Amino acid sequence: MHIFTDRKDIIIDTRSSDEFIAGHIEGSVFVGFGGKQFKWWLELIVPDKTVHLEVIASAKDQASVMDTLHELGYIHAELKPLDTSLSHIEHISAEKLPDMAETHHILDVRETDETAKGKLASAEALPLTALIQGQMPAHHDDYVVHCAGGYRSLIAISLLKVLNKCHLIQLDGGYSAIQRTQ
Repeated sequence: MHIFTDRKDIIIDTRSSDEFIAGHIEGSVFVGFGGKQFKWWLELIVPDKTVHLEVIASAKDQASVMDTLHELGYIHAELKPLDTSLSHIEHISAEKLPDMAETHHILDVRETDETAKGKLASAEALPLTALIQGQMPAHHDDYVVHCAGGYRSLIAISLLKVLNKCHLIQLDGGYSAIQRTQ
């Protein structure tokens, strides 16, 4: 069952990943407008075009984001200002991952074809697309989450935070950064 089957109100944050990590509204879902596949991810995460979408966008992107949402058929989308009380995403560098791996599970949200080419032996593979369809991580503990570069893992973290699952940490630079440290 889709992760948002029963939700009629969703907050999406379309700002950059750095802005989202630094401060976001608790319960918002990251779908960065600067991502090459913004439309694809948005429609996968929010397939129901009739839900009420509250949209956080940078000042320079507000008009473009709203135009794109209306073009895609989201009929109940409105801009939402950032609150003064913001949450942040904890994040670490790839160099710190070996230390964190002693106390945290590692969640790799890349697609199956990507993990088939290489992954950390200790990582739990759960593609973001499977997570969106309702599959959850095996544990309800602490996770360091990564994808190839950071965009999809930030989506995964924001989705899991909405569901109050686990303590989640973003791995800066994703699997690409891991490979550079080995």
